Amino acid sequence: MKIKFLGTGGVHGVPVWNCSCDTCTSMNKKNKRLRSSLMVTIGNKNIIIDFGPDFRQQLIKYKIKKIDYALLTHCHGDHMNDYMELSQQKNVKLLSSKQVLSEMYKRMGSSKDWLKTRNPSIQIISFREIKVGNTTIAPIKLEHQKDYIKTPVPCVGFIFQTKNYRFAYLSDYSKILESKKLDNLDLLISDGNGMKPKHGHVGVMGSVEVYKNLKPKKMLLTHIRHSTEHIDTTKFVKQFGNIEVAYDGLEIDI
Repeated sequence: MKIKFLGTGGVHGVPVWNCSCDTCTSMNKKNKRLRSSLMVTIGNKNIIIDFGPDFRQQLIKYKIKKIDYALLTHCHGDHMNDYMELSQQKNVKLLSSKQVLSEMYKRMGSSKDWLKTRNPSIQIISFREIKVGNTTIAPIKLEHQKDYIKTPVPCVGFIFQTKNYRFAYLSDYSKILESKKLDNLDLLISDGNGMKPKHGHVGVMGSVEVYKNLKPKKMLLTHIRHSTEHIDTTKFVKQFGNIEVAYDGLEIDI
């Protein structure tokens, strides 16, 4: 199994348009972030998590020729707005929870049948667990409560488990609703959207608290805003344990 970060940025990516802050003008490549997306390769199967506005660019940049599964965490635009690329791949399976998929259709509006019309082979499936090769994949319920709306958007993370390795991807959340499912993790990829909890994200400090409580062997932060400079944040989180800041193109072989 291989994990590749296709994007690690927040809603605007980094640099942010029309911003001249130190992070946005940095020459450090690790401060250049497309919107958050992850690819997990298991054998010859490619699994994509989220397909936001930069998805086409990510597919071309990383020379991705095939998508077998597309998993959707939630339906905010920075995570699903380039669903059109899924029309280009035959037999792709688009998977999430029943609640997330229902929200997806609502947000597509009059285009809700577009994918099936353009790509009749696509399968859009709500699931509780699937097996890909030797890896079991299951959604985990999260709360992603924004401060400008009373009702949280349906949101999930995903747990990947083999006989010898277990990791979870939780990019956007204000609360973990099924924390017992996150025991004994080798890796937790967690929300790093700003330093403090805000706008429906636990952020860096919230993820530090999650690290202390769940005690994964390692934590990587993603969904990074321009207010969170890579080198400074990396130095800051190291004091709490085995926590690092992910960056675009980072690969992990398992």
